[in-house]
Amino acid sequence: MKNLDEEKLIRYIMLTQVKGLGPVSQNALLDACGGIDKCFEMGHEAFCDTDVAQKIGAKRINLFLLQRDETNLRIMAERILADCLKKGISIVTCESISFPDRFRNFSDMPILLYHKGELRINEYAQSDGVVGARRCSVEGKKCAIDIALEAARSGNAIVSGMAKGIDSYAHTAAIKSGGYTIAVLGNGVDICYPSEHEKLYEEIAAHGCIISEYPPGTKPKEYYFPKRNRLIAALSDRIYVVDAGRKSGTETTIENGKRYGREIVVVHEAYA
Repeated sequence: MKNLDEEKLIRYIMLTQVKGLGPVSQNALLDACGGIDKCFEMGHEAFCDTDVAQKIGAKRINLFLLQRDETNLRIMAERILADCLKKGISIVTCESISFPDRFRNFSDMPILLYHKGELRINEYAQSDGVVGARRCSVEGKKCAIDIALEAARSGNAIVSGMAKGIDSYAHTAAIKSGGYTIAVLGNGVDICYPSEHEKLYEEIAAHGCIISEYPPGTKPKEYYFPKRNRLIAALSDRIYVVDAGRKSGTETTIENGKRYGREIVVVHEAYA
């Protein structure tokens, strides 16, 4: 018999694994039903209630109801949880006090996060995102380092995506200066991507936090990274853009940052 906390966690994982439901629908379900337990305990007829139906829509309600009681869905969630325990990966749900407060006002945020290291973003009054080109200039590298150093000295958290170039320089400068840094990945937190950043990956996990909305074992795919970028934007009160061109992936971070009302600071002309 599983304890209540473990059962609730399994249900959260199950909800994220329902095919056809993204974060917006998952959040809407939690809100309309009044919590994760009611999502899985309410009878089918209760989902026809006007309030629930209006918030979710009949199509998505049917998708959820068709899958929620499937044995395979529970088995998948239990395997994910067991894998996390085996690999030292923590899971935080939107119910937890350590779940990022900066996510709470946005309907497209994940309902849970997987992480390695200490998730302490809520302890910081200011967080600075530093994003930019993988193939950056010497001037861009210096800008990224200077921004991260100043942020750390000011007691701000530094957020980036652990990519080559600007991201890696910002994370490294934050760690060397004793600051707190978060790396948001577009794959499972048990996978170091790019692979040559293994040392940096270990240092971030030891001195900061690595997070992802994807379960362990999820390999990086191109379409995961724009989704990853929205989390970087939401976690950052201010986003510094260094050496990024118009067609770069950084553009999605900027677009999301504007949508979330974040301050955007372009510090190098490559984006102009």
